[in-house]
Amino acid sequence: MQINLEIGELQAFIAVAEQSSFKAAADGLFISQPALSRRIEKLESSLKVRLFERTTRRVSLTDAGRQFLVHAEAVINQLQQAVEGMSRSSEQRKEHVTVACVASVANQLLPDVLKDFAQRHPEVFVRVIDESAPEVLECVVSGTADFGINFIGGQEADIDFRTINTERYVLIVRNDHPLADRPAVTWSALAGERLVSVSQSSTNRMLIDHALSRVEIRPNIQYEINHTIGAIGLVAAGLGVAILPGLLNDQRAKRGLVSIPLTEPVITRTLGLITRKGSRLHPAAQALADLLEAALSVR
Repeated sequence: MQINLEIGELQAFIAVAEQSSFKAAADGLFISQPALSRRIEKLESSLKVRLFERTTRRVSLTDAGRQFLVHAEAVINQLQQAVEGMSRSSEQRKEHVTVACVASVANQLLPDVLKDFAQRHPEVFVRVIDESAPEVLECVVSGTADFGINFIGGQEADIDFRTINTERYVLIVRNDHPLADRPAVTWSALAGERLVSVSQSSTNRMLIDHALSRVEIRPNIQYEINHTIGAIGLVAAGLGVAILPGLLNDQRAKRGLVSIPLTEPVITRTLGLITRKGSRLHPAAQALADLLEAALSVR
């Protein structure tokens, strides 16, 4: 037996059955009432039964209509599930890229890079893991991330580290601070300053503490915060000064802050692209890695 039913007819039938009104059903389907009536008439003609009892006051299902409603709803539900399943399957087939990077890169550099990447690869799903340096390293080692941007990992046996940029640590002050006009500041000149510091678990903090250990009179650490972007906010509020990597210069300028090179000693960190030893990035991941490397190399 050939089945000559259309999805639109089944949807029209279910809508009228639910609303008990041709007008309400037509409004819900965004079609005219005559068009809805034609769909119902065609369905009844194909089935060779009356589905509705119509009076001037109400519309109700016939016995045949009530029986057919069960099957019509099952057909529509199964079709919806099939469509949703295909949609999920299509989503799973999309290319995915997961990049892990330290917070300073994620906040300062990544938005513009991802905007460029999206224009070139609009269908690629991107996941960003912005964490501390040890966590970024672990994400790459474990395979959670395709690659990472980090300043540790060069000594790891399971990691390939490709140097991109070496950045200097600088002093961050408000533009009305007494040190703001200096071309450079020694660490010993920070004696008596209130210091906004990143947390002791941070690799940045380890480098800073090592440099401070060589200074006889040290600044007083007044505030401690997990991420560099948070430290910038505290300095902007006038709560103290901070020692941070030079990458965040754009953020400082926007907040009325000044970066001053630190000397005696000069400390730096080397940012690099990290991947699992011997691994090869798939095309979408390689494209994003290339854009990030290019953006970092001109800093």
